[in-house]
Amino acid sequence: MRRDGGQTASDLLPAVVVAVVTMGATAVIARTSEPGLLPEWAGYLILAGTAAPLAAQRTAPARTLVAVMAGALCYQAFDLPGGAFTIAPAVAIFNAAGAGRRIVAVVATPVWALATYLLGARWDHAPDTQGMVWLATWLAVILVAGEVTRGRRERLRAEREKAAQAERAREEEARHRVTEERLRIARELHDVLAHSISVINLQAGVSEHLIDRDPRQARAALGAIRQASKDALVELRSMLGVLRAVDDDGRPLAPAPGMDRLRELVERAREARLEVSVTLPEARSELPGMVDLAVYRIVQESLTNVIRHSGAGHAEVTVRLTGRDVFVEVADDGVGVPGGGPLNEGNGLVGMRERVMAVGGEFTAGPVEGKGFLVRARLPVRSAAA
Repeated sequence: MRRDGGQTASDLLPAVVVAVVTMGATAVIARTSEPGLLPEWAGYLILAGTAAPLAAQRTAPARTLVAVMAGALCYQAFDLPGGAFTIAPAVAIFNAAGAGRRIVAVVATPVWALATYLLGARWDHAPDTQGMVWLATWLAVILVAGEVTRGRRERLRAEREKAAQAERAREEEARHRVTEERLRIARELHDVLAHSISVINLQAGVSEHLIDRDPRQARAALGAIRQASKDALVELRSMLGVLRAVDDDGRPLAPAPGMDRLRELVERAREARLEVSVTLPEARSELPGMVDLAVYRIVQESLTNVIRHSGAGHAEVTVRLTGRDVFVEVADDGVGVPGGGPLNEGNGLVGMRERVMAVGGEFTAGPVEGKGFLVRARLPVRSAAA
């Protein structure tokens, strides 16, 4: 309600101001001018009616211009005191040009000037050459001023739109980053929990089976459970504290796991009764953090799948490093795809694929001819580091 009322008041204000100024100036001019065909009060009424359409100049600038010029010509047709009646048309021309109705403004201006001249000639007081030059100059200035105003408004509108687009782009980027971070944390949690719980489950079964027959082996299995759970808790605390970047004691968090911890990963798999051979590059250059972590997680998830699903007795981990890429392969001698059906990618394979794609690499996974399953990934080093 207030907004509508405020908008109505702002629309009416120009019309009221122009009407007051026009009638005041005409009252001064009328003192030294001859009376026209109509009474003085009728002339003031026409002037008020001429200014009234300016209330609609914001919503209908072209029609406002036509109505104002018609009123001004009507005033002049009755040979009323001249001069001030041109104020309302000048305002209407300016507003029409400023609103982008340049064709209407450019066409209506000379038509109105010509009609003004002809009506003045009818009453034997047409403007002389100097008067017409001044009138033409004044109208040209008004048109140019309206065009400049329109250009400024369009620039401001374009700048506001550009700023709004930039803000929307920033918001979209922020949402994208939040989504990516959620996916990253989900992948991390899945990889850590799936691997550790798989090892714990297997070792718990071994311990339960050997607790009476071979307490020594059962104790070793319980120790492996203890170590796997401890490692999982350390990694979980590290991930849950990522927003603070420090641990509970205020110390910097341990760096994310990478290639330097692959042998620990292999040893843990061996403790789960899986024979694992590993081939790592002798000379290791420092890898970008995302690539280093991806190598570790790919091997971790692959060994987890071998332990949980493949029924394999042996797995082979190979990591090769060239000047441009890191190649990771994990192969096993298990059953491949159970039942020989199509490959069903679970969260583990999807997570590995997403990690590889995030750094611009290539990923394949599937059964091999004969027996077993192969996971293969190529991780570009340079593009990830850029």
